[in-house]
Amino acid sequence: MGVLHFDFMSDKLGYQTNIYVTLPECMEKGQAPKGILYLLHGGGGNGLDWMRNTAVERYAQPYELAVIMPEVDGSCFYADMKHGYPYFQYLTEEVPAAMEAMLPLLKGVEKRYVAGLSMGGYGAFKWAFNKPDYFTAAANLSGVSFVVDLMADTSHGLTGKETLIECNWGALEELKGSDSDSKEWIDRAVAQGTKLPKLFAGMGTEDFSYDFSTAYLAYCKEKGVEIHYEEMPGGHDWNVWDAMIQKFMAWATK
Repeated sequence: MGVLHFDFMSDKLGYQTNIYVTLPECMEKGQAPKGILYLLHGGGGNGLDWMRNTAVERYAQPYELAVIMPEVDGSCFYADMKHGYPYFQYLTEEVPAAMEAMLPLLKGVEKRYVAGLSMGGYGAFKWAFNKPDYFTAAANLSGVSFVVDLMADTSHGLTGKETLIECNWGALEELKGSDSDSKEWIDRAVAQGTKLPKLFAGMGTEDFSYDFSTAYLAYCKEKGVEIHYEEMPGGHDWNVWDAMIQKFMAWATK
């Protein structure tokens, strides 16, 4: 197995940023991996989080997955920010192109997966719903909610929410109905008959956003959007995400 750290100048962002990659042993023999897993970090995190807090390199090895862990601003919600940087363009356009250019064995790999935790779970579903043909399966871990309702709610202690909303979307009114609105993704996919990748959601039963997730999953079921859901005891924490990423890999690669 190999671990790579790319520190490069992003054309989209205009500054130096990081991508971390784990490679399966088959690539050492000149063989392409069986799949590529993009792993997105959560709010306040960075590209190293998955490697520091889980054994994702080891988990991916039996499935011969290359794991790509990009880094974004910890409060950007993977948005093309109203006042800031185009992180969604960076994630969905520049990161895959850069990885395929630097690692030629990744070109042409057909099975692609995306997963993330919290803000990254939201970002994983955003990518999957907006570019569904790109992925085989997508996982949202502890980030399943209607983002407009989550941002409007005052019962949880999301730090600097007003600034976050203004920087990322301008205002809640501008978020609603946009490509960043997690309800809009569902409604648009249903209306257009979009073939979505396999969808997975997982979370802890003591998570602060559990009620938001219940409402979201019920709406998806009502609309006929199938999501494989698993829960376990735990909060908004790495014990849950460590267990759930293993469940997702096993489920998605069947």
